[in-house]
Amino acid sequence: MMFLPSRIAPLIGLACFFSGLWFLFGMPVYVAVFAWKYYRSRKLSTGFLVAVVMLIVFWTTATQLWKHFATHYWNLSFVTALHAAGDAAKYGHPIEHTAEVLLANLLIFSTLLAAAAGAITLAVRHLWIRHRRLAV
Repeated sequence: MMFLPSRIAPLIGLACFFSGLWFLFGMPVYVAVFAWKYYRSRKLSTGFLVAVVMLIVFWTTATQLWKHFATHYWNLSFVTALHAAGDAAKYGHPIEHTAEVLLANLLIFSTLLAAAAGAITLAVRHLWIRHRRLAV
């Protein structure tokens, strides 16, 4: 039974790493590009709406989850959790493991909720556009 998690753990780590990179660096650039297009054309695009909703939901979820984790499971700062997740020699294995689990859960749940919010926004936007076209 221990064989399966040891195979999946690096994939979960890579997924967390890339989702963190995307929402820290990629998504703000994506929003800025769509905001510039909106500024130039004055036409609200679906991509802009979905990107903004996903970014807002990601950061809101991450903030709320961290507040929950800090209240119930962790009494150190977020920066300390980042340091502890990578330094077992300084903080000890139990603290390092707890920090890794908390940060992985934070990224996974925030990414999944942001993706769900983006999908819902996309569906509602398409239904809204379709409804307006049928009404005209």
